[in-house]
Amino acid sequence: MTIGFIGAGKVGCTIGKYLSDTSVTVVGYYSKTGQSADEAATFTQSKAFYDLEPLVDASDTVFITTPDRVIKEVWEYIKHYNLKDKIICHFSGSLSSDIFSGIEATGASCCSIHPMYAFSSKYNSYLQFNKACLSVEGQEMAVKKLTELFVNKLHHKVFRLNCADKSKYHTAAAFASNYIVGVMHIAIELLKECGFAESDARELLAPVSLNNITSILENGVVSALTGPVERNDIQTVEKHLEVLKDSEAKEVYKSLGKVLVKIASEKNPDRNYKEIKGLF
Repeated sequence: MTIGFIGAGKVGCTIGKYLSDTSVTVVGYYSKTGQSADEAATFTQSKAFYDLEPLVDASDTVFITTPDRVIKEVWEYIKHYNLKDKIICHFSGSLSSDIFSGIEATGASCCSIHPMYAFSSKYNSYLQFNKACLSVEGQEMAVKKLTELFVNKLHHKVFRLNCADKSKYHTAAAFASNYIVGVMHIAIELLKECGFAESDARELLAPVSLNNITSILENGVVSALTGPVERNDIQTVEKHLEVLKDSEAKEVYKSLGKVLVKIASEKNPDRNYKEIKGLF
């Protein structure tokens, strides 16, 4: 397999470096700016391309690792090249392979792959990428070839996804990553209001946050749930709501509280949560 990358940002550089270090042939990079292509090519010991068609011609597999808003534009541009028997794949978490409209006429096969992974650094994220799980959907040939690469050669766990579920899948990913950042921001701001320095607030929250995530991943959300909602501690929840007053954080607390009541009811089916549910 010879892979060419269109897009030289964090995702493209991470995956390209990871693949090249595991003896997968990375042909090179095309980017909107020649400098980005040069830097990615140097980083992965491949070639910088300044026109799209030579990159596509040199590759049997094309990975589109641009921002989501550009993927369709790239496809509309390259679909007029000779794509017979090639695999075209993008790495968006929210868009499906349906974006490759008219691909049947080109003789190529398409799919989308999404690594459930935080691409935090353009030049360091590849170091832990071997731990990433991936989800794939698309046409059978493309899915088969890339599953063989990531499962058989690189030993990743790869999940098959229905095209129609892509947006729901990405929403789940947002809750488990970006929205946790929002919740932690609220917690840190409350501690800062108590006089804590931000660094001290993070240090204070680290054990309970990390242990909770570990418990969820090892035992499931029902077993992991603790705290005043699970205990049906009405007075404590009332105090929390009073502290938050009319802030945006109060609405977040109430919305998540409704979810916690459902989980608590499953954990303790003999406990009556009607009164505490009314607080939310």
